[in-house]
Amino acid sequence: MNELKTLGIKTALNALYLSRTHEIAAPLTEGLGAILMFHHVRSARPGRFQPNPHLDVTPDFLGAVIRHLRRRDIDIVDLYEAMRRLAGSASGRRFVVLTFDDGYRNNLTEAYPVLKAAAAPFTVYVATGLVDRTAITWWDVIGEIVRHNPRICGRAGDAEFDLPAASVREKAAALEAIIRLLTTCDEDEQRRAVARMAAAHGIDAKALGDSLMLDWDEVRALASDPLVTIGAHTVGHYALSRLDQGRARREMEESRARLFEAAGVAARHFAYPYGSVDAAGPREFALAEELGFATAVTTRRGVLQGGNAESPLALPRISVNGGFQALRYIDLLLSGVPFALERGMKRLRGITSAAPLASASTQ
Repeated sequence: MNELKTLGIKTALNALYLSRTHEIAAPLTEGLGAILMFHHVRSARPGRFQPNPHLDVTPDFLGAVIRHLRRRDIDIVDLYEAMRRLAGSASGRRFVVLTFDDGYRNNLTEAYPVLKAAAAPFTVYVATGLVDRTAITWWDVIGEIVRHNPRICGRAGDAEFDLPAASVREKAAALEAIIRLLTTCDEDEQRRAVARMAAAHGIDAKALGDSLMLDWDEVRALASDPLVTIGAHTVGHYALSRLDQGRARREMEESRARLFEAAGVAARHFAYPYGSVDAAGPREFALAEELGFATAVTTRRGVLQGGNAESPLALPRISVNGGFQALRYIDLLLSGVPFALERGMKRLRGITSAAPLASASTQ
């Protein structure tokens, strides 16, 4: 997300917060609870350029969120309790589920002490190839390439690029452009392109994975705590909708099998990599059902409503964005108001764009 877009969103959210609209409308929009999504939890790093800052929150902010939720009398529960409450078979109190994607080591070293001290249950969705070091968090690799090089050259699919990356502004623009290209090419070509770029720009992707990701001893350590739920997140962290059905199914099934083999975890919960409408849809939801997962989460934005009990394999989440580390944004998002406004704007755009067609069809 570029700086201008971030500033625009912050301006709009701050105005909404100051208007107190979220407090007035919350009874109509807040639903029963929400699932919050985190990635990295780590202390602020040195340097003016921080790649992918939206994926980072600090341990202090995580702790502040937990304390704030409890001050607001919002329960922190696991996924099973959340589903019981959505089905109306448990307490009607509002709740939040805390989830962490991918399997970063800092979920153990920096997030876990905060969560353990607060006795807060949480879920870590582990992409098993990242733990086995057969896959990479390619966005972290690209971030390191841009961080350490003043110019970035490469090829992704049929597109070649040669981008300046000397200043902070140039680095941010280069990173955004490269990630955009990599998310439009074939999934396998994406990984080949990242490997080529890493080799050409002096970045050891395997060493980076070793430093960033959990190993199996650490997964087992987390899994041994009753506060922790380990969920599956595929093997290679591919956008499932861009794989053929057989391969998508294997990614889901083999990640669960590997979790059981390596950590003794019988994973009942799943997170779709990327999780957007474009990355996971009805086919993937049906695969999750066939494979017997109890729940599966997307990144489709929204709070949880009673109706989500009927579609537990397509649950929405709220991303806790590292660029928005203030409790007012947590309050706004949990109110559901921004999502209601977003849906309203989409409907309005649909009406206005369809109007000329409707008019033309009557002439």
